[in-house]
Amino acid sequence: MKKIFFLVLFSAFASAQKTQLIELRNSIKDRNHLAKSLTLIDLREDKNIGTVSHRKEPYELKFESEDLGKLFAEWFSADNKEQGSTEYFLMLEDLKAIDIPTERTVMAHLEMKMATFLKRNNKYYFLKKSKVSKDYEPKNHAYVTRVMAAGISAQIANIVKDSYDEKGLNVPISETELENYEKIISERLPAYSGSFTDGVYTDYKSFAEQKPDKELVVKKNTEGRIKGVKRTDGYDNFKRDIFAVVDNGIAYKRTPTTLIELEKDNEGYFITASAEEIFPPDNTLLIAGASNAGAIGGLVAAVIDITAAKIRRQNAKYYRIGIDALTGEYILPEGFSKSR
Repeated sequence: MKKIFFLVLFSAFASAQKTQLIELRNSIKDRNHLAKSLTLIDLREDKNIGTVSHRKEPYELKFESEDLGKLFAEWFSADNKEQGSTEYFLMLEDLKAIDIPTERTVMAHLEMKMATFLKRNNKYYFLKKSKVSKDYEPKNHAYVTRVMAAGISAQIANIVKDSYDEKGLNVPISETELENYEKIISERLPAYSGSFTDGVYTDYKSFAEQKPDKELVVKKNTEGRIKGVKRTDGYDNFKRDIFAVVDNGIAYKRTPTTLIELEKDNEGYFITASAEEIFPPDNTLLIAGASNAGAIGGLVAAVIDITAAKIRRQNAKYYRIGIDALTGEYILPEGFSKSR
């Protein structure tokens, strides 16, 4: 009798457990026809994604096939009939979906982390990485599980497509080093292993590899203070973004409003800044002439003064804002809020 009871109970649970498939339908077509293949590297310790609820019913999230290697390879092949010679790799580091109880209901939560690489001469080169931490509240979604599954598929497709256009950091690593790629690559980057080279850096890649732009120089006043940047031919009427400038061995990170000195601790590089300096309210910059998009012409017209920049707003709240070692993106701390 007991066996029959547990069998019935198990059957009831099994029937209640529904499945939400993650369908890889988004396009990952390489329009330049340089990609040869896409290989999945699944580093997740637990291959189960998790279960989330829709209208109090549990749904287990799963990919369409348990053979993920074959699934991803076929997805790439279907979208890329004309192929090149570059081998791409997608590393899946984390993918978890859970229910979080709230006061009145449950909220679905997604954690996701992945990175892409290309392979050349039997070495791997980092391209991009993506980390997602997102809540899905039932009141905002008619069908939470479907929205989450579609979001996972879209995130994967986006990083793959974006990777086709990435030049990547010029730091080769071996296959055995992939699991610890962030630490190994950052330690080998010139910006992290030696002194800075004076000059102007138009993007993070050039800064990380310490290769300043040969057409741009730091612009100073007669007292030797930084006032902006200019072209080597003397003309200032141009528009180009910059990531940072280095003067006398000191690096300054450009923000939409000013230049802030880069500092370093055991966690890496960071700046100390307020939300208003990183995300100016209403897209109105504190320095006249600078554009919110980061056009370098704004730096010239604005006449940035490093000394003046140190006189910070007394009523602002300042944070340690990290700089991602592989992408140069901001790592915002808890409690940080963008100005609106």
